[in-house]
Amino acid sequence: MRAPGDVVLHPVALSALAIWIINDHLLKGLWGNGLTGKLSDVASLVFVPLLLVAVVELLAQARGRALGQGALRAVGVTAAALTGLVMATINLFEPFAWLYRHGLGLLQWPFLIVSWLGSGQAVGGPGMVDLTMDPTDLWTLPALILPLGLLARRARRRGSPDAGSAVERTTASAPIGVRR
Repeated sequence: MRAPGDVVLHPVALSALAIWIINDHLLKGLWGNGLTGKLSDVASLVFVPLLLVAVVELLAQARGRALGQGALRAVGVTAAALTGLVMATINLFEPFAWLYRHGLGLLQWPFLIVSWLGSGQAVGGPGMVDLTMDPTDLWTLPALILPLGLLARRARRRGSPDAGSAVERTTASAPIGVRR
């Protein structure tokens, strides 16, 4: 069985995160165009649902529980649906885009404070993140198939930790050498 939250360590997740970071902090500055915009969209649509699943798994573990196959699938589908919904609303409706710009800026602020203090800069207030509303970004929503496929494969491999596999239940309850 794999450890809760380790899905963000899968090569697909790490690749998506690396592409997202490199694209947003380097490539967009060099060649900011439609392709770099879509690349960030695809990378975020792959990584964010996996991050949400990892957070839910870690929270469940902290409560002394484990997600079974069915729960893991439900959390994965919900995470992908929420990610897709956010992508759609921030690209189609200005009030949601405003909330996204300011909300993500606020979430980044504590990390910026640490960076500013570490470099001796004056501490500033929370800012806004850049977001260009682009309805064509919705064409990237099929990228959600990647994290859903990864999570489905992981759920099948993982089995159901809260109930155990049929073999584990049978062998655990039967005396040694007795078959049921």
